[in-house]
Amino acid sequence: MTELQEARDRREQILQAAVAVFAERGYQRATVKEIAARAGIAPGTIYLYFRNKRELLLALADALIRRAADALLTFRSDLDVKSHLALILHDRLRFVRENQGLLRALATEIWTDRELTAQFFEQIILPVIGTGSIYTQERVARSELRPFRAEVVLPAVVGGILLISVLRLMAPDSPAAALSEEELVEELARLYLHGLCSHPEEEWDAR
Repeated sequence: MTELQEARDRREQILQAAVAVFAERGYQRATVKEIAARAGIAPGTIYLYFRNKRELLLALADALIRRAADALLTFRSDLDVKSHLALILHDRLRFVRENQGLLRALATEIWTDRELTAQFFEQIILPVIGTGSIYTQERVARSELRPFRAEVVLPAVVGGILLISVLRLMAPDSPAAALSEEELVEELARLYLHGLCSHPEEEWDAR
């Protein structure tokens, strides 16, 4: 094993340990010592890869949100727009379902720590929107989507997915939480692709 691969494996080992500890203890109560113990390494080893606990949390968000989104938004010429959108929505809902403890810790810190909020949006959300813009413009070029203002539409799409995921996570008695995953994906896909008009293109053109 090369030194580079060994470093990558160790970094991944630390991230996996951090996921478990943040989920169990919350971000504020979790300590680097606990994360190191879960990873089976000395606490000082973590600082060879991450400067502090905040950088570790952002690295988790990058791995689980941004990099996952990049992979999901890789152009799939074998799938039509609706099928690919449904695949993305199913994946993100599964991610929320499997990482509830971590997402609670992340959401709490993002909404209470202004510096972390700024870093989260700059390093995670804006790159996701950028990747989404490239993907959708490819679909526009193939006449599978209409031309649109990506700077308006894509934040609305990302925001909608985030909000409904938070509702299902934080408010289990909410109407959104009562829907099955299939119902939720179908409704979101129809909303994103067709809006709320009964005949979107005809009604819009008639205005």
